[in-house]
Amino acid sequence: MARLLAIELTMMVMIENELGETLVQDRKKKDWPGWTFPGGHVEKDEGSYDAAVREIEEETGLALQPVLQGTAEWNNLTKETRELALLYTAQVHKQTVPDDLFWVTKAELKAQKLAGTLNELLPIFFGEKQQIYFEV
Repeated sequence: MARLLAIELTMMVMIENELGETLVQDRKKKDWPGWTFPGGHVEKDEGSYDAAVREIEEETGLALQPVLQGTAEWNNLTKETRELALLYTAQVHKQTVPDDLFWVTKAELKAQKLAGTLNELLPIFFGEKQQIYFEV
């Protein structure tokens, strides 16, 4: 059995303000529609932390220092590929953000049908778990 596996490396950041509100965007893209957090792909010339800092700034305009909370893996048995997502949190004082972003309470966040598997990832962002594994 080969030990090499094609891996798509991504990251996502849950940003909270001093009121305990979470910053979300209502994403309209077909591949991950619905409420979600800032995030994206790690580029070939950067680490996941640097990618998280870059994505936060690109999507929110904020310069933050995220903290790694855990990971999620999606193992595609048919394609023999895997996606590995590094999940971060960051703290900020409530600030003005772009129009496609808005602040919600944790209760609103938990009650909403979020993009993709994000509902299942919330325990990592909330510090209740460190890792989740999916087979698709």
